[in-house]
Amino acid sequence: MSESNATEHGQQADPPRRSAGRVIRGIVLILGAVALFVVGIDAIADPDSVIAGSSNSARSPDTDAEAKIGGLLLCFFGITVLTFGIGLIVSKGPLFGKKAG
Repeated sequence: MSESNATEHGQQADPPRRSAGRVIRGIVLILGAVALFVVGIDAIADPDSVIAGSSNSARSPDTDAEAKIGGLLLCFFGITVLTFGIGLIVSKGPLFGKKAG
């Protein structure tokens, strides 16, 4: 019996492969990151459009500084989402946790 156990441990397992779903989720995250960048850069470049959009709400309208800070936060969040999207496509194993084996 010890021989059968030795042969099982001696065999190399196939390396994990990227699944089509994983690549599709990565592409969706990258597209979402691009959308966040576009909205964030628009808020930084033209804070007047953000102020005009927030003037119709029940609360007080945004100021120029609030619009620019919001755009900057959207850009930083876009960087985070882009990193996860690229990580899904590039890595072969799980992004978090221990690898099997």
